[in-house]
Amino acid sequence: MAVHRFGRGPDLVLFHGGMGSWKHWIRNVEALAARFTVHALDHPSYGASATVPRETAGPQYLDLVHGLLLELLPGAAPLRFAGFSFGGAIAANLARRLGPRVSHLCLVSPGGFPMRRFGERPIRSYKEAAGDERLFREICRHNLLVNMLSEEASVTEETVDIQVECVRRTRFDSRKVSGGGTLLGDLGALAARGCRIRLLWGERDDSASRPADLRIGEIREAVPGLDLYRIPKAGHWSAYENAPEVNRLLLEFFRGGPEEDPQ
Repeated sequence: MAVHRFGRGPDLVLFHGGMGSWKHWIRNVEALAARFTVHALDHPSYGASATVPRETAGPQYLDLVHGLLLELLPGAAPLRFAGFSFGGAIAANLARRLGPRVSHLCLVSPGGFPMRRFGERPIRSYKEAAGDERLFREICRHNLLVNMLSEEASVTEETVDIQVECVRRTRFDSRKVSGGGTLLGDLGALAARGCRIRLLWGERDDSASRPADLRIGEIREAVPGLDLYRIPKAGHWSAYENAPEVNRLLLEFFRGGPEEDPQ
């Protein structure tokens, strides 16, 4: 499992979303690295990481990431986790497995809910491009606006470059985990043991296919007194679309835990 490290300080692990890589946190790592050792992962079969067998099931995948994380960060030093979308389901599950070692868990529009059919998303298939690079970039731009970002101005050529690279290096179906139904049980167990949990959700991350009130409500039931912030002017990928606000909330949340010097 490839890991991209930045900064020095207490350990903070970043888990990316589906069809992504560590670059889902490209606008966050610098700010976080000012106070933490940031470990931005490429999950197995994403980015620069090795490929897992195509038939790997969701529970097997979670077992694999757990084992690889323990190889990367052995011992008992405290950990802080932040997970986006697919990575939110992974982060919550691993936090539950690692027990009190994980002191803080911040989720950004997490996956991991039970698989249900809501409204359809008008995404386009990448296969439609059939080797046409211009058309492939056009499809990436379209899908970013449908699924990830809320404004045309947010989708720059650099943004499309990230999406093109991430899509081409994706070799696992994240729905096996994002639709695996592990999130709410994991959060309930974490809340019961006193893990600090914060939820960030873009104000514009709300649609027939991803109903915000329903999903946030289910998390509230699992986590009494949920620490929730809606991110203004942001869709699903709020850590990118409104990075200054997300960075502020991440730093505020992760400060003051184990091994942090008070300031």
